Amino acid sequence: MSSSIQEALAHDRPFDFETSIQRPDGTVRRVRSQGERMRDDSTGQDSLIGVFMDITSSHRDRIALVHAANHDLLTGLYNRLHFDRLLVEKIAASQGQRGALSLILIDLDGFKDVNDTFGHLNGDYVLAQTAQRIARATPKQAVVARWGGDEFALLAPPGASREQLEFIARRITEAVRQDINVPGGKISVGATCGVAVHDGLIEGKELVRRADLALYHGKKYEPGQTHFYYDTLERSNHARQIAVAEVKSALANQRICAGYQPIVRLEDKAIVGFEALMRLDTDSGVRMTASEVLPALLDPVLSREIGNRMLGFVCRDMSVMQAAHNGLRFVSVNATEADILSRDFAENFLATLRDKQIAPHSVALEVTETMLLVNDTRRAQRVLTTLHDAGVRIALDDFGTGFSSLSHLRDFPIDKVKIDRSFVETICSVHQNRMIVQALISMAHNLGIKVIAEGIETEDQRALLMQMGCHLGQGYLISTARTLREVTRPAATTGQHRAPPTDQRGRWKAPVPRAVNSR
Repeated sequence: MSSSIQEALAHDRPFDFETSIQRPDGTVRRVRSQGERMRDDSTGQDSLIGVFMDITSSHRDRIALVHAANHDLLTGLYNRLHFDRLLVEKIAASQGQRGALSLILIDLDGFKDVNDTFGHLNGDYVLAQTAQRIARATPKQAVVARWGGDEFALLAPPGASREQLEFIARRITEAVRQDINVPGGKISVGATCGVAVHDGLIEGKELVRRADLALYHGKKYEPGQTHFYYDTLERSNHARQIAVAEVKSALANQRICAGYQPIVRLEDKAIVGFEALMRLDTDSGVRMTASEVLPALLDPVLSREIGNRMLGFVCRDMSVMQAAHNGLRFVSVNATEADILSRDFAENFLATLRDKQIAPHSVALEVTETMLLVNDTRRAQRVLTTLHDAGVRIALDDFGTGFSSLSHLRDFPIDKVKIDRSFVETICSVHQNRMIVQALISMAHNLGIKVIAEGIETEDQRALLMQMGCHLGQGYLISTARTLREVTRPAATTGQHRAPPTDQRGRWKAPVPRAVNSR
């Protein structure tokens, strides 16, 4: 405390710091101190004026928020987004050393039968117990997380040999296959492991892809065992090859289009913006979403070309949408990691807007947290700052899924945040998520940042979000992504556009699949 104040006084600047103090009764409190040096003009003497505030309660809330944002609610392990962050950090720290980092992906065998036979409550119990067993079988230097569903991920201790990796994976599979007692009987599941060793050159996404490819191969040909990635597996990687071929064909034959999902005022569902989402039509007339060809979109060349197409569509359609919707403020497009790292992305982006006579403030660029975790953060800052200074609005997508989102609000020019659908979908049923969403909304408002809730599917969610102070949102309750013609027809221009069908609880009900899926 003394050093912080002395340093501030030495540099003639205000001080602001937090620290913990122990009271005479032994209890520890968290305090925040703010102050500055003031000079009395009449006497010429300096005085130190400041205040101490007890922030113990908010400090504990902040610690709880950090834990909730970084950990999976069911298992207590790290969640996927935090694991992704740690992976990026550890790859950067490995400094290109081959074999310094290894990833093990673990997928449970037979878990679907558990849910079908014993119900989802018992299924959740099995997941929680399995997570504990995996954690106990994991070396202390390793990092383990719930990857999603019945999958787990593990970063092995630095420099682990193949034999050590096999030993770790074997301990995990042996621990997982032990029976778990539940009411009504015993449950037994197995585990298959896919392992990839970092070669010193690839990025985290590629390491994950390789481990996932090894896991997929193992699940298909030899479940319950450990499988390492090797080059010949690529020959059987049909999914990626098909996706790449599909995207290249669609680009060459002009079968890429934009679907526009409305962003509305929650109070009256009036349209204030659109998110432009990539859609792809196959030769047979089936419409595919970006997630269905995701392996191809990880290719930086293809992703940049698709990004250019999407921006072109938005520029072409902007005047039509503005004419149809008097209250339209912006249309957003999604950036990729390749965009953020491209030296000329910002210049080309702004040049396209100038050529098409589109006002920069009418376009928003959406970036995700993982994009801002690239090794070259300075370049990412320069790109986003250049766009922001020119008037382009910057939106942080999937906000709330990682606590470092808070530092991104400080380090990057963020105009709006989009609360991740994983929080919104449970906002009415999970108290912890409800408190997190409330904290995120309040924090963003205090910083002058607008908030958009994603994935709204029920009227209860919409009502609760409005009570919390969130005024903008999107999701299937409002509308799926639609064609330009659909979002500019008279029924859509009034703000009374037709919402998708819902069940008796007001939840969005998926339509019967058709040849062309407009989702």
